[in-house]
Amino acid sequence: MSFSNGNHDMGADGDGFRVDPGQPPAPEVDELEIAQHASGEHARRRRVWPWVVLGVAVVAAAACGGTYAYFQNRALPGTTLWGHSVAGRSEQQIARMIDDQVAAVQVPVTYEGTQASIDASDLGIDVDADAIAKQAVDAKRDGSFWTRYLPWDKRDVAPTITPETDPTVLDAKLGTSSAKPVDATLRVTEDGTHVETVPGANGSGADAKAVADEAVAAIESLGSAGAKTVALTMDTIEPNVPDATADQARDALNRLIDAKAGITVGDEKVATFSPAALVDASRIEPNEESTLKDGETRSGVVVFDAGKLQSHYDEDIKPHYSTTKEDREVIVNNNDEDVVVLKEGHDGVRIKDGADQGVGEQAAKAFAAGDGDVKVDGEVDPMAVKKTKRHVVVDLSDHKVYAYENGKQVKAFSMSAGQGNDYATGACQPSGDLCTPLGDFEVWLKYPSQHMSGTLTLSDGTKETWDAPDVGFVNYFSKSGCAIHRIATDAPYSDAQIAALGANTSHGCVGIGWDVAEWFYDFAVQGPDHGVTVHVQQ
Repeated sequence: MSFSNGNHDMGADGDGFRVDPGQPPAPEVDELEIAQHASGEHARRRRVWPWVVLGVAVVAAAACGGTYAYFQNRALPGTTLWGHSVAGRSEQQIARMIDDQVAAVQVPVTYEGTQASIDASDLGIDVDADAIAKQAVDAKRDGSFWTRYLPWDKRDVAPTITPETDPTVLDAKLGTSSAKPVDATLRVTEDGTHVETVPGANGSGADAKAVADEAVAAIESLGSAGAKTVALTMDTIEPNVPDATADQARDALNRLIDAKAGITVGDEKVATFSPAALVDASRIEPNEESTLKDGETRSGVVVFDAGKLQSHYDEDIKPHYSTTKEDREVIVNNNDEDVVVLKEGHDGVRIKDGADQGVGEQAAKAFAAGDGDVKVDGEVDPMAVKKTKRHVVVDLSDHKVYAYENGKQVKAFSMSAGQGNDYATGACQPSGDLCTPLGDFEVWLKYPSQHMSGTLTLSDGTKETWDAPDVGFVNYFSKSGCAIHRIATDAPYSDAQIAALGANTSHGCVGIGWDVAEWFYDFAVQGPDHGVTVHVQQ
């Protein structure tokens, strides 16, 4: 063994060692302690990362929640109004912006050297700013939740503003002389069963429509563009609602009337909206893209008002409900057609509490969809219909008039028919002159008394003239002028006397005795649409 400067030198192969004379000896290290320390640091790092992730999630959730809360009552990102962004604005802010623009609009106009400035109120422009603002805030909310908040997902709200164009509003400012056009309207027919058109009329003057269109364009610019000058000329001015448009509305309402649009409970129709109610609760709107007010629905050019329909239900229909039914009584003819209603009758109706509070809204939606029924929860005790069938037979060969009720003969009268009918067989002579016609008819016109007069040219060229005042109890059945009436004699002529007459004496009518004519007049009733049926046979 050898020593050099007191230091041990380990060989390269590890058989020896060296000691650096300038360094103190390295302390001994516990390998287990190092391992434990490393393990602790790693565990701490593993515990920190979940908190970081959670923090990011909380921040993201807060951001989403904040975005959701912020836009809850505001126009969503990507929403535009007439092409102008309103994202982030509340309903009140958007409505105020529209109202301010309407108030600020001024349209310069000229007419034959005269200049004037026309504002929106002059033109009758009525903008429902609140309704438009609500449309803007509601835009995109029908889409998926995530796309609602994407600013590149665009939705433009562009409601149409339709001003009334009254040319007379320009007269005072421009010195023009105008006649206002008259819109076509609707009214109930005289018989109260349907709706008809009241024609409109053209106007004349400086057409305010061009001015109104410029004012609308300025309003829809939301302040980004001013109104341009409009040069006016005198023209014929068509109404906003022409006859053809009113006819469309008329037809739409008449379809509802014919469908008996009304209220059903279960399978029973218990009431209908009257033609007057439908006219009152609707308006004609030629522009099918125009903005509707709250509670309105549209069917083509007809706009229905839910509030008015509810009022008509509450005031005109509901008070007539009765919990106890009353049967309907009606006289019908041999074709089973209603002639006279003796008693209208009604169902027994019980409406569930609160079930009819939304009838107006339901009706407006149903009518707009072309449906006629509004269903309401409740119970119905249906009325029965009691029919009395009346029918008349005129027999020309046995010279009798028979009155039938419910298939049973109730009266029989002697009669005198037309001179042209063979008394034995009832057949009409070949010339066809002065005959009572064969066939099936209805009583269509009645007079308690009539002065009958006239002249008839016969087939041989001769003329037959008559003048019979105060012919009583006249029941016309043929459109050629034949009637069943009290025989036209100067003095009373009884049923027995007619039977003993043994001849046909009239110009085609059927004459019956003075003593039975009034009873027959009351029996052979005539209604608004149909009358008692009359069958004439040989």
